[in-house]
Amino acid sequence: MKEAAERIKRYVLVTTRTDEEGHVRPLEVQLHGKTYVVDEVLKVQRRNARRVGGDGICYTVRMGRAVTEIYYDHPRWFVEEKVCEEGC
Repeated sequence: MKEAAERIKRYVLVTTRTDEEGHVRPLEVQLHGKTYVVDEVLKVQRRNARRVGGDGICYTVRMGRAVTEIYYDHPRWFVEEKVCEEGC
């Protein structure tokens, strides 16, 4: 049986667009030197990052086939990065 992966708070660079009403839409996320394009924002809500602590505006986004959450905790963005040992 595989052990659950640990999560850490990882601050990331996010390229965004802000409209005239002040709504923010993430366009790209950079993690470990790789850029991921945000294809769709599925949900936006204020919430706690339960696994790593902290809170902010949680954006549930689709990047390709992956659905993930990114958090905006003014002035920085972070993800709950999965960290696991080999075989995880």
